[in-house]
Amino acid sequence: MSRRAQRRKRGRASQAGGAGGRWVVRILAMLAVLVIVAGFGLYAWLKSYLHSDDFRVFMSDTVAGVMGGEAQFELFEWQGMRANTAGLSVEDGGFIQRMRADGIQANLSLAGVRRGVWEVSDVRVNKLDWVLNTTGHATQESDAAGEAGRGAANEEESAKPGFLESLLPNRAELGSVGVNSMNLDLKTSGGELSAKDVAVRVDAASASAGYDVWLSGGVVDTSWFGSPLELISAQGKYKSGRVFLTESRSKVYKRGELTLRGEVEGGDFGFFGVLSDVRSEELVPEDWQKRITGDLTTKFKVQSDQGGAITRGELELQKGVLTALPVLDRIAAYANTRRFRRLNLSEARLKFWRKGSRLELTEIVFASEGLVRVVGALSVVEGRLDGRFRVGVMPGTLAHIPGAETKVFLRGENGLLWSPLRITGTLDNPKEDLSNRMIVAAGERMFELVPETGKMALKFAHETATDLPQAVLDAGRGVLGEDIKPLDGGVEIIREGLGGVLDLIPGASGAGK
Repeated sequence: MSRRAQRRKRGRASQAGGAGGRWVVRILAMLAVLVIVAGFGLYAWLKSYLHSDDFRVFMSDTVAGVMGGEAQFELFEWQGMRANTAGLSVEDGGFIQRMRADGIQANLSLAGVRRGVWEVSDVRVNKLDWVLNTTGHATQESDAAGEAGRGAANEEESAKPGFLESLLPNRAELGSVGVNSMNLDLKTSGGELSAKDVAVRVDAASASAGYDVWLSGGVVDTSWFGSPLELISAQGKYKSGRVFLTESRSKVYKRGELTLRGEVEGGDFGFFGVLSDVRSEELVPEDWQKRITGDLTTKFKVQSDQGGAITRGELELQKGVLTALPVLDRIAAYANTRRFRRLNLSEARLKFWRKGSRLELTEIVFASEGLVRVVGALSVVEGRLDGRFRVGVMPGTLAHIPGAETKVFLRGENGLLWSPLRITGTLDNPKEDLSNRMIVAAGERMFELVPETGKMALKFAHETATDLPQAVLDAGRGVLGEDIKPLDGGVEIIREGLGGVLDLIPGASGAGK
């Protein structure tokens, strides 16, 4: 083939190759345009769906599935990808009986559509109101609502969506929430709690499923502590239906501080707290405020138990002083010492356990150095008392009462004279056995000192053994005369003392009534 023919052949091949390359470029360009147009079309379709009522219903159903009730968002208004709604309402949620959120704003991202989720972040709520109930009835309602929610979810899964609908995410992820003002009403088997004007922030936990929660400001009111709490700060976590309170600090009374931690799951809960730097006169009734002073510290735990609540802990009164008690004045006059008029308590502590109308006080210790010491335990069941104590006094304190330091009080540990003391009766009408034993001892001592008088008493009792104790009792009263009043006032000590102590125990107000 000549060189001219070869050149013509190569030219025709080059023209054919150039035409083929141009078609490939055109096809690729057309595909790119189609992808871009499809992307814009999909984006426009997604935005159209977001602006539709179907998306609002989907978000309502998502919230309902989480809270186990009936949820409904009001109409959405959009500014770009930021949604605004007047509010969200949840009803019949069992544990969450009712919720209302007003003034909601949130950002929505389409970045999670490829993995099947709507990403919701930077949620802002102007006002949030909760009504929660942890009692067994509420838990049953929550379980029923949860079953209904699962049934509805199964029905939705059984329905086959179209192609475009199948591209839509079927769940939502919450990034962060900020609440300007939250109000809460909580009902539990152990009491009620309300919170007003609390600021809240919630963030999705980074390491695991769940949410981190921060609270600050506001006022918490509950019958558990007898005084509203000014919330300083609280931190917790929500995960898989469980609420964990990891740290909480509040101001209480004038200068006291309360710290709490614990958790709630359905109808079960448990909290551990420390109440410190509280003046005792801030806790007791008005007529006791001038009678008892000191700094109170108590550690306690409250936990659910078979539809009720158990409270246990320990209480200590530091720098305690008892004064201005009429019974102390009477004892001081009878014992011929002013030291009883004002008792400086070197020790004042006890442990307590309470469930319903039952209150157990154990490891009770009240002592005034060098004067008196009382140890023992007391039960209060539906207002009825059962207490067993040991009372120790310094030798010579009761020397003016015949037989008191030889027949009633016996030498024991710590260099004191000790005697048992039994308390029975009720809170309104307590009874103790120490006074009568001292009266009997006085009569017996009188017989020992004056034999002839003893014989006359026996004759007066017709020498009947069953009448002897009453004869001794009457004789003892005759010897002591008016001076017996301080002993008869022993029940007054118990009544006033019990009232003051019970008022110091968190959650024990009105115990046994």
